[in-house]
Amino acid sequence: MKRIRNISLFLAVISLLFLSGCVTLLEEITIREGGSGTLRIALGVVTEAYPQFLETLPEGYELENLLANLILDENVSSVQQDHYESEGRTWDTIQLDMQDVAVMFENPRAFGLMRIRIYQEEDVYTLEQILDMGTSNLRIPGVNLMDFSGAGFTVRLIAPQITDTNGIQTEAGVSIWEVSLSELLQGSETIYMEADYVLDPYEGVFIPWDTFFPYVVIGFLATGGITILVVIIVNTMSKKEKERKLQF
Repeated sequence: MKRIRNISLFLAVISLLFLSGCVTLLEEITIREGGSGTLRIALGVVTEAYPQFLETLPEGYELENLLANLILDENVSSVQQDHYESEGRTWDTIQLDMQDVAVMFENPRAFGLMRIRIYQEEDVYTLEQILDMGTSNLRIPGVNLMDFSGAGFTVRLIAPQITDTNGIQTEAGVSIWEVSLSELLQGSETIYMEADYVLDPYEGVFIPWDTFFPYVVIGFLATGGITILVVIIVNTMSKKEKERKLQF
């Protein structure tokens, strides 16, 4: 029965594949200082293709059905849904308010192709999310011929302070992963997203590595240039001193 239910849930994913170039998926996990937080899933479809999307989506398999096992958890205090248009896309969103995010995902929780787990070691929490096509029941004929260049899947973690991540850390408390659907669906690749965070806010001025790196390169080149110039000047002066001694 569980296998049948999983196959049915994956039908919703198949519907997205037929409109792969028109679909944007956003997952955002927000964790507050006290440990509470939210899980927000947003699905954006190019407005012109939205009616077709509704026709191909099996009845009963909207976002709330995909997240049914999470919505029914006693840790979820409220559920908010929204439907709106923005920048040429029609968005359907669902947000779960959680009393304790770490407790919510203490045991691995799966929905669709995603599996999330949070474990704690002293004051440091580690969030792990896995996207795995290989362990699913979903098999799509001709998937290697599909064009996923227009499809987007972004995962964003917002916490008081992120201490380590394999994503892109744009701020002290923000980590972003841009997932390649072609690698996931066409290459049968397992994608791991991991971040360590603490509930204490970051103190100081955070400079993202992407911003800091160019200054490191410029500083290295400048230091190298100054060093070479100093060596040239020293050698030139030493040579002149030797020539003077020989003349004397």
